[in-house]
Amino acid sequence: MPKRPPPLQPQQARSRDSLRRMLDAAELVLAKHGLEGATVSRIAAAADLSPANVYRRFPDKDALMRAVFSRGTEVNKKELAREVNVEQVRKMGIRVFTQQWIAAMLGAYRARTGVMRATVLYAQQHERTTFVRRQRDLEVQNFKKLVNTFLIWRQEIRHPDPEYAVSYGILMVAFALRELILFDQAHTFEHALPVSDAHLRTELPRMFLRYLGVEAT
Repeated sequence: MPKRPPPLQPQQARSRDSLRRMLDAAELVLAKHGLEGATVSRIAAAADLSPANVYRRFPDKDALMRAVFSRGTEVNKKELAREVNVEQVRKMGIRVFTQQWIAAMLGAYRARTGVMRATVLYAQQHERTTFVRRQRDLEVQNFKKLVNTFLIWRQEIRHPDPEYAVSYGILMVAFALRELILFDQAHTFEHALPVSDAHLRTELPRMFLRYLGVEAT
């Protein structure tokens, strides 16, 4: 399959502002209507632009979606490039770090639910594309960085294989939050057990740390 040409890069301030409006509008439409409902016409209307203006920048909806998701990828790249201050993190302690990590992930999922859900669905539908493979490689690198950060407290982890336990625990927390929040499974179980954000901020760190074998204080 021939490669599609990349979208035109804006050179002037007005053009950059137009691009930002398109991407902001696309995120709003994704949050409201989902991946399938995010049509170019809806996005153009939300950006107060004509569809022709959008198509001048992007050849099709797929190119526009890649631009939206790429903007999120840049945030991940910056996070990956940021070095961990080992001594500062060590002083925080594994319990506080765990609580803050899960609270931050929960907050991010709540703030960008629609876009993050659309990103997951897009990746599932385009898993063989170079763009998606690069995104996943970046996610794996961030995952490994988080694992190594938790291993700062290796001596406190009583699981027989600390690295495996941290890796598996991170995976389970991430998937639990993804299903409960991005795909609204919390609504399904709310009559069976409490799964409010407050409960998740309390119980997920407790579950994660106990799996690692970290002693309670």
